[in-house]
Amino acid sequence: MATQQRKAKVDIKSEITSEPRMTRSRKKRQLAKQDANHQQPKIAISVKKESSPEENNSELSHPSKPKYKRVSKKSSGLTEQRTGKTARQSEAKSRDQKVKIKESLNIVATADKKPKSKKVKQEERPNSQGTSDEMAGFVVKGGKFVGAHTSAAGGLWNAVSGALEIKGRAFALFLKSQRQWKAKPLEEDVVDKFQSALNTSGYHPDFILPHGSYLLNCGSPNPETLEKSRACLLDEVQRCQRLGLNRYNFHPGSTCGDIPVDECLDLIGESINTVLNETSQVTIVVENMSCQGNTVGGKFEELKGIIDRVKDKSRIGVCLDTCHAFAAGYDLSTEDGYKKMTDEFDKLVGFHYLKGVHLNDSKGKVGCHLDRHENIGKGFIGLDGFRRLMNDKRFDGIPMILETPPGLTDAEEIELLYDMVD
Repeated sequence: MATQQRKAKVDIKSEITSEPRMTRSRKKRQLAKQDANHQQPKIAISVKKESSPEENNSELSHPSKPKYKRVSKKSSGLTEQRTGKTARQSEAKSRDQKVKIKESLNIVATADKKPKSKKVKQEERPNSQGTSDEMAGFVVKGGKFVGAHTSAAGGLWNAVSGALEIKGRAFALFLKSQRQWKAKPLEEDVVDKFQSALNTSGYHPDFILPHGSYLLNCGSPNPETLEKSRACLLDEVQRCQRLGLNRYNFHPGSTCGDIPVDECLDLIGESINTVLNETSQVTIVVENMSCQGNTVGGKFEELKGIIDRVKDKSRIGVCLDTCHAFAAGYDLSTEDGYKKMTDEFDKLVGFHYLKGVHLNDSKGKVGCHLDRHENIGKGFIGLDGFRRLMNDKRFDGIPMILETPPGLTDAEEIELLYDMVD
């Protein structure tokens, strides 16, 4: 009987001690299984939510050190007793989440902060307007007002914003479609918006050079074409007058191989005189050509011939296109050629008639008679030719307009040209 009682006690003790060992073993297996399945504890990071831009500005005044709250790590049924590998994985995940939070805070801070006025160095963008040292807030280096032909798509005033985007100190634009003879009259709100854009930007009319329609042939032997050209010329100069602009640039015309050059020059002179009689304030600027085909104006003596035929000499001028001059035979790529060109221009035309420049390199060689523009420095004129021009004081104080093809951007070419100034 006593023996049976002792055996029963041993069995009871065995049951009591074996139960906990089985439980601990089972828990170890569960933990190992959870680690194998990467069931890591979820980490919750709470960030204080901004309720208004003002609060955002005060809370996030230093976006590099964002404020956030740490929340203690919790595990469903797990304690801080982790294996070394699992702990490192958890810390790495936590760091990644914190980085994302910081990045999001930086974005919010940037978006919600009230923009501060950008401090710009005086030599880059002075505040004054209308001086000889700057235009539209941009510094004019060496007295050269360099810009580009900008798009007026969507409204003439967009040409102004386009000029600002490329940091142009001057600009050109079409006043209407260059492919149509007629266009609807300028509406008053278009005039107001354009003039408002000029006033806001600071561009002076002396450095805006509108370009005429390519359809014009004011020396045409064809009566119908001549009549359309003269009507179009008058309309575009009147548009300049209404917009408050004082220059208008156009291609003079062509003999079409049917009349002598002198007769063509007579017709061009008559066309200009007619328009000047019916308008005011606007100077008509004749562009030199490349001697391509039957065009006139490629030789400086032909430009002189047009000026000689104009009665009001105070409202006639010339625009010198570098590509056209080079193609016509004036080799401004060399020092001797450049001197010869400028000397001949001054003798026959006179620099006092120079009202604008078109800055274009040439795809063709000197004297090729091809009107093929190229990016500055990438054609046969080369960088040295433009360096001479950019340091020639006789080209100071007039609009200098890029008309180059896609390749370098207008802003890049403007910067390139200013870098040439000594």
